[in-house]
Amino acid sequence: MLADADDRPGRRRERAGLSGRDGTIASLGARALRGPQGNRRDQAGSGRDDGSVRAGHAQRKRAGRGLGPAQTYPPREPAGVSRVAPTDAAGPRTGPASYADLFSVLGHVRIDRTALTVAVLLTLVEVGGTLGFPLLTRTIVDGTGAMAATSDGLFGRPVIVQLVLVLLAAAVAAAVARYVTSRAGLSLGAGLRSAAIERLVAAPVTYLDGLTSGEVTSRVINDTKAVAQLISRESLNAASAVLLLTGAALVLFSMDAALAGILFGVIGAAFLAMLPVMLTMAAVAYRTQDETAKLSGRLTQVFAEMRMVKTFGAEERERRRADTGISALFALGCRSARIEAALSPVMTLAVTTSLVTILAYGGMRVAAGTLSSGTLTAFLLYIFTVVGPLAQLTSFFSQLSVARGASTRLAEVLRLAPEWSAPATTRSASRTPKALTFEQVRFSYGDRLALSLDSLVFAPGSRTAIIGPSGSGKSTLLALIERFYTPDQGSIRHGAENITGIPLREWRARIGYVAQTSAMLSGSVRDNLLYGIDRPVGEEAIASALALSRSDGFVAALPGGLDTQIGERGARLSGGERQRLAIARMFLRDPEILLLDEATSSLDEENAHLVLQGLEALMRGRTCILVTHRMSGLESMDQIVALDGGEMVERGAPEALLSGSGFYRRLVHRQFVQEKSA
Repeated sequence: MLADADDRPGRRRERAGLSGRDGTIASLGARALRGPQGNRRDQAGSGRDDGSVRAGHAQRKRAGRGLGPAQTYPPREPAGVSRVAPTDAAGPRTGPASYADLFSVLGHVRIDRTALTVAVLLTLVEVGGTLGFPLLTRTIVDGTGAMAATSDGLFGRPVIVQLVLVLLAAAVAAAVARYVTSRAGLSLGAGLRSAAIERLVAAPVTYLDGLTSGEVTSRVINDTKAVAQLISRESLNAASAVLLLTGAALVLFSMDAALAGILFGVIGAAFLAMLPVMLTMAAVAYRTQDETAKLSGRLTQVFAEMRMVKTFGAEERERRRADTGISALFALGCRSARIEAALSPVMTLAVTTSLVTILAYGGMRVAAGTLSSGTLTAFLLYIFTVVGPLAQLTSFFSQLSVARGASTRLAEVLRLAPEWSAPATTRSASRTPKALTFEQVRFSYGDRLALSLDSLVFAPGSRTAIIGPSGSGKSTLLALIERFYTPDQGSIRHGAENITGIPLREWRARIGYVAQTSAMLSGSVRDNLLYGIDRPVGEEAIASALALSRSDGFVAALPGGLDTQIGERGARLSGGERQRLAIARMFLRDPEILLLDEATSSLDEENAHLVLQGLEALMRGRTCILVTHRMSGLESMDQIVALDGGEMVERGAPEALLSGSGFYRRLVHRQFVQEKSA
C-alpha cells in the first residue's frame, strides 16, 4: 500500500519516532517537525454511524485553507514535560555557558571522592618532592667536596640518599596519582554518558524530533569527555600548579627576595602577555568541538542513507558538503597551531630571560660573597618548577571554557523529564478488551490544525480502517494513540479511563505498531524478532510467528537462519522481508491494540494477501486500526473512518458507505479507474 508519508512535510522523519525508535543512539536524532502553514480549520463534528456524507463538506473548502510554504514549528510538549530549547551545531540556544550548568551536570553523577582524596594526597607528596629537590641540591652544592655528599642530613641519612628518595617518592606519587585520576575521570565520563543516554532514550518524541542523530552521538561522547577531563585531570593539575607556585614563592622569597622578584617578574609578565592569546585558544577549542559535532551529524546522516545518495547521484554534493566541514575544522586547526606557535616562543623567551638574568645577577652576587652557589643553583632549578605550573594553569582555563560549553548542552539533556515516571507493569495473561474513545479531541502542529474529532469510538475487538488523502491526519491519530503527543483539547479514553492516567510504559505495552517501513536493528533475525519483548519466547512460538507472517520460507533460506546478521537497518533484506519480520514481531509481542500503518505496502499483491490471511489470527479479539491509501481489501472492516483536512468526513460500515455517494465511494471509484487504466 502507498505510504502515508506526507501527512505533513517531514512525515518520514516522524515515522522514525512512530516505529519505536528501536535503533541505536544515533537513531535518536530525528529531524524537526515541519508542517505546511495554513489557517485553523473550523472544529468538526463526528460523522454518523450510518455512513452518510457530512453535509456540504465539499462546499466548505474555503479559500485560504490551501497549503502554503513549508514552515518549521516549535516542538510541542506532552503534559507535565518541561521543554528545554534544543541545541544546534552552532551552540546551545539556552544562553551563554555558565558555571551553574557545570555544577548541575556534576550533580547527576557520583564522583569517586575516595579516589580524588587519594589523588590529592599523592599530589601533595609529588609537590613536596618537587619543592624539596632544589633545596637538597643546594645543600650538596654548598657543601665541600665528598664530605658534603656523605655527611649526615635529615633522618640521619646522607643528603645524596635523601635526594634520591625524594625524587623516587615524587615520581611514584605522580604516577599513581595520574592513574587514580584517570580512573576517576573514566568513571565520571561513564556515569555522565549513562545518565545522558538514560535521559535521551526516555525523552519525549517532541524533544527528539528537534535533534540530529550524529550531533546527539557527538554530544554524548565528546561533551561528557570534556567535563570528565576537567573534573579529574585538569582540576587536579590546576590544584597541583597552585600548590607548586605558592610553595615555590614562599621558598624562593625566604631564600632571596631580590632573585625571587626577578624570577616571578619575568615569568609573570610573560604569562600576562599570553593570557589574551590563551583565552582565544579556548574559544577556538570550543568552536572546534561544535564543528566536529556538525560534521559528525552530517556524515551519520549521509552514511545512513547512502542508497538514497547513490540513487539520486548526490555523491559529489555530499562530498562537497563534507569538504565544507573538513575545511572549517582545518581552518580552526591552523588557527590553533598559530596560537600554539606564538605561545611557545614567548614562554621559551621568558625562561631564557629568567635564566640569563638570574645567572648574571646571581653570578655577581656569588662573586661578591652575598649569595651561595647552592642558592643560585636552587633558583635555576626553580625556574622550571614555576614554568610547568603556569602551563598547567593555561591548559586548565582552556579546558574550563570547553567544559562550560559542553556542560550547558549536557545540562539541557539531563534536565529532561522522562515520558514515563512509573516502572513497566507486568500484563495479565487474560485481558479484557475495552473501547478506545476520542472525545472533543483537537491537536495542532504549531498554527496548523492537524486533527479535530468530536467523537470517534473504536469498539473492543473491532477492525477500523482510517482512509483519506495525504495530510488528512491519519498518522497523527496513531501518534496520539501511542501518546507520542498529547491532545490540545479533549481526551482519549480506554474504557472509562483517560489514557493519560495509565502509566506510559504500561500503555505502550498494550500496543503493537507496524509502520510502512519498519525499523530493524543491526543484529540477527532473532534479535529483531525478540526486540522489546521481556519474557522468555520459545522456538515454537518463533516458528509459529514466522509461519503466520509468511516469513518462514525466506528465513529458512538465509545462511544462518534466525542467527543471520541482517546488517545496519536490515540492509541485507528486501523491503518486503523486513516488513514481514516486523509483522512476525507483532505476533510475538501479542498486543491488545494493533496499529497497522500501511503495513503491507512493501509486499506485492500475492504476499500481501497471504500476510493479511495470517493477520486474521492476530486481529481476532483485538482492537485493530488500519491506516491505508488503498481501498481494496477493506470489505472485512467493521467500520471505515474517512479523514480530510484533519476532520472526520465519513464513518460507517463498508457496505453502507459504498452504497452511498460520499467520500469513500469516490475514492474507491477513483482507484478502480486508475488500476483499470494502468
